[in-house]
Amino acid sequence: MLYLVHDPTVLKRVKDLVGERQGHVVMGGVLDGLQAGRVYVDHPDILNSVFIWARHEMFYWMGDSNDFLFHRHVKQLLSEELLPEALRVGEEMLNLEVLPTHGGSWDLILQVTFAGKLGEGYRVPFTFNQMKFHHWLQQQTCFNIPPQYQVSVIDATLLEEDTSGVIQKEILKFWYTVEDFIRYGLGTCVMLEGEVVGTCLSVFVSDEHHEIGIHTYDVVHRGQGLATALATSYIQLCLDRGCIPHWTTEDFRKDSIAIAHKLGFEQGEAYRVYYAPIQDLLRT
Repeated sequence: MLYLVHDPTVLKRVKDLVGERQGHVVMGGVLDGLQAGRVYVDHPDILNSVFIWARHEMFYWMGDSNDFLFHRHVKQLLSEELLPEALRVGEEMLNLEVLPTHGGSWDLILQVTFAGKLGEGYRVPFTFNQMKFHHWLQQQTCFNIPPQYQVSVIDATLLEEDTSGVIQKEILKFWYTVEDFIRYGLGTCVMLEGEVVGTCLSVFVSDEHHEIGIHTYDVVHRGQGLATALATSYIQLCLDRGCIPHWTTEDFRKDSIAIAHKLGFEQGEAYRVYYAPIQDLLRT
């Protein structure tokens, strides 16, 4: 049996179970009801197994590899509900992290659930070092971005001025409402002649922890230092508000890894993730 959880008490218990695991900021944002997603458990009183969808980010499967009944229900839930919905909201890839609670091998479960269609990759987590960030910042006399670009803090006024709706669209990929983002999240954007060409947002928020999401929308604007300028402004905003920035990326995103190191983030141990095109999985 699967239970879709809405009860704040149960969600708090799931959050305690997640603890400081990898991805805890993303899962915490969903569990706090700020970011869009779903939370399922095997039983609200027991919590042996948990399945979390953080929309536009990750699926998390946590529990005992021998809980075959729960795994069977997860397979059905994915094929009949979650993957079709993910497609409808614009996701093309399933990204999955497996978080075992009692050891054991998940190979058979993943093979059966996804019919051997999963690829394997690695995510790279970073921990923010404020002293390193300030040391780097003190060495900068200016940000070497072309003068026609302007970096601004995202607030309610800027959102009104963004008549194209680019920023709002990016926010609503992750957040339930723009109002929640304004109240709990942080963001910066870079503009060119009134057009938004890049954003750096709190895409997931759990307590004082903020997961960073950076996006430059057109390749013509890349390679000019915009991501570094966006992230620097965003981190300063985080520190001013007493928040802790988090940075996680895939191991093949060398530019993202380089920017993280530059801005004072310390690289942790990469961990395995699984992925597959959603359309391929729905043909199973």
